[in-house]
Amino acid sequence: MARARYKAASSASSASATPQPRQTRSGTYFSPYELLDFVTSTATRPLETIRLKASLDTLLQQSIADADLHALYLDGLRADDEEEGWEDDDVSSRPPSPLTEPPTTPPPSAPNSPTPLACPSPSDPIGPLNLSATPAAPSPKSSVPPHGSPGIERRRRDEQARLRRARRRQTSAAQSTPYDRSLNPRHTQEYRRQPSHSTTFDLADAPVATGAWVGRRSKKPTGRIRTRQELLEDGDELVEWNGRDPKLILDADGRIVAILLGTPDDPEWPEVIRQATKAMARARRIARNRGAWRVGQLHRRGRHLSLFEGASFGGGQRRPGNLRNTRLFNYLVKELLRNKSIRRIAGFQSSGIALYAPKLYNYYCQILRALFEHHPDLIHTFDNSVLPAVTFNCGDAVAFDHCDFLNLVHGLCPVTSAGHFNHKLGGHIYLKQMRLVIEFPSGATVIIPSGCVDHGNTPIQPGETRFSITQFAAGGLFRWVEYGFQTAKSLMAQVGGQARRDAFDGVPGSRWRWALGLFSKVDELAADRSLVFRPTDATA
Repeated sequence: MARARYKAASSASSASATPQPRQTRSGTYFSPYELLDFVTSTATRPLETIRLKASLDTLLQQSIADADLHALYLDGLRADDEEEGWEDDDVSSRPPSPLTEPPTTPPPSAPNSPTPLACPSPSDPIGPLNLSATPAAPSPKSSVPPHGSPGIERRRRDEQARLRRARRRQTSAAQSTPYDRSLNPRHTQEYRRQPSHSTTFDLADAPVATGAWVGRRSKKPTGRIRTRQELLEDGDELVEWNGRDPKLILDADGRIVAILLGTPDDPEWPEVIRQATKAMARARRIARNRGAWRVGQLHRRGRHLSLFEGASFGGGQRRPGNLRNTRLFNYLVKELLRNKSIRRIAGFQSSGIALYAPKLYNYYCQILRALFEHHPDLIHTFDNSVLPAVTFNCGDAVAFDHCDFLNLVHGLCPVTSAGHFNHKLGGHIYLKQMRLVIEFPSGATVIIPSGCVDHGNTPIQPGETRFSITQFAAGGLFRWVEYGFQTAKSLMAQVGGQARRDAFDGVPGSRWRWALGLFSKVDELAADRSLVFRPTDATA
């Protein structure tokens, strides 16, 4: 009985020991006999050997030599970087200048790795490793530079040259001033200028204070916003304008007294305006959230948030100084001044004065250059604009009827509009003495005599937004320089002060007549540009 059970168990164990086919998850059957057949056939097959020509000792020596050279190369790079004094802050994303001269002699090329060591014959015995092995001398056709790969060496030299160019550009920018800029003939816009618009207004009859430095103080502003319909019913003339093509406004004597400058011929300009609008909207939001300004807060020019910066003089000051701001407003203004899009707008505004009022632009350069050289503590807002101060009107920038009488009375004030509004229904700029209501689309720039002409904006529609950027120059700055960097009171207190003041101002009305000569006429633009700028830069 026991023997029968043993025989049954033996047969069962032998049956279980026999490899059985198995099914995988994919449904494929796998038989263990296939692997057994492969092992059996491989074991009975004659073994084929391949004998290498290079020994293991040679390959190890070669690898160690390559590692040593790479370490020496990295040490050399670190040493060169310390000598050159690389600074991450100087790295510029601008491409190299095409005017930079290339190296006169190209660097010698070098192989990526040293020449392999000679291999012993297969019959030579393998000896101990020689850790002090050095690579063989390079071939006569090329020499190995001290730092290895020519590609890496070339990139290092190019980077160093780029950094040197960036430093030179920074030094040149620090030494240059906005008064060194010249008129670029590529941006004259003459090819798309619209016909000029003549008016019956005579600039010679504009209200001027004594000495013709500032405008005559106007009556207290009423805080009233005049609509487009009201102005037209009062007899003002509507000037339709697309906001792109330049259009000149002439007085009765043919002087260019206002400039509808338009926009640059640049497809990126809408994006520039959008980024500037975004920056001013952010400043408005921060000021409101911090409680520094509230919606509807009233001031002399409107109910919008206004941020100022720059040099000014007037209102009881004893000397020229920088416009004062609270700590928060100072931070917001600095952020706006650093904005690249706003800087482009400021440069375009300044170039408009140079283009259509070159003699006035030259007068700005002469007086303001002397001012900032004599007072280095004064802040100049933009390095690409001749005007010394700027105002950012953030939010629903709709100005009341007013006159900026403290500005230079014969100066021009550029204004750039931004935001989202229908310029056919609102946002017009009107010039009271000229009896004009001008369409003022978003992104466009106008230049007006803000010191002697009352002006304002018509209201925009509910839900619309309007921003503006305005640059200006206080008339007191020019009087300060002309009086020998002193006030009129200080000049009069000196011996012979009255005679000196009369020499500066001239007989009553004479200086104003001289100032009127700074305004160009259309048929004199080419000659005025040639007089102010280099002949190669003056184009009609």
